[in-house]
Amino acid sequence: MAFTPDQLRYSSDGVPILSAQKVEDIATEVLQKHCPDVLRKPAMTPVIELIQAIGKTTGMKSAIEDLGFRGQAKILGKVSFTKKTLFLDTLLTTEREVQMRFTAAHEIGHWILHRWNYKNWKFSQPNYGPGDLEDDEKSLCRLEERTAQDWLEWQANVFAASLVMPRATFQTALIETQTTFGITRNLGIVFISDAEYSRRDFQLVGNRLANIYGVSLTSIRIRLGTLKLLCDEAAAQTRSVRQILGSAPPT
Repeated sequence: MAFTPDQLRYSSDGVPILSAQKVEDIATEVLQKHCPDVLRKPAMTPVIELIQAIGKTTGMKSAIEDLGFRGQAKILGKVSFTKKTLFLDTLLTTEREVQMRFTAAHEIGHWILHRWNYKNWKFSQPNYGPGDLEDDEKSLCRLEERTAQDWLEWQANVFAASLVMPRATFQTALIETQTTFGITRNLGIVFISDAEYSRRDFQLVGNRLANIYGVSLTSIRIRLGTLKLLCDEAAAQTRSVRQILGSAPPT
């Protein structure tokens, strides 16, 4: 079903109510419309061309400039709904180039998902002005949801991951990569343990996927997790210990 903004439902804070699957469906629809080839075989999503294409159909402008800092954190992207402009920081074209694709996709997500109801947001925005969303290193790749603003960032991050690492090709790329490196057990799933060979294999597979999709290793790890293609035994043990400690009575 095509994405129809007028059918969106909103929380009491004015944030759209969207499941991860729905956000992924919307991102896939954008790819199908503007660059369908990336849904057929593993490849880099042409995010700059995508920004230009979306600009032509929606009136969104774009600019690359120094966006400054929020405290000690570098602001890498920004969307101004009032100015109808998507901004990317100049560092993304030089020393932060590996973060360009995901950051650009994140800002596209804000524009696609969040421009329809921003005037009705009921939450305070201490970090930016009305109608603006700024993203620094902390908000990019955030997948926890606590506040209304966190939900906006969560939705934009799910959108970005779906846009630059499409579900339609991601596991295929993973299997091809594992096969290339002679990893034949549990194809299509990544297992990580404390064993040295396990960490080494993850670095090999993750870095090759990062090169295929033009993103960071961190983005690859997050995408493996959200698609349930990652089994991290060490992380699972840590969570279990925390749960046990958290349930223990005080001494």
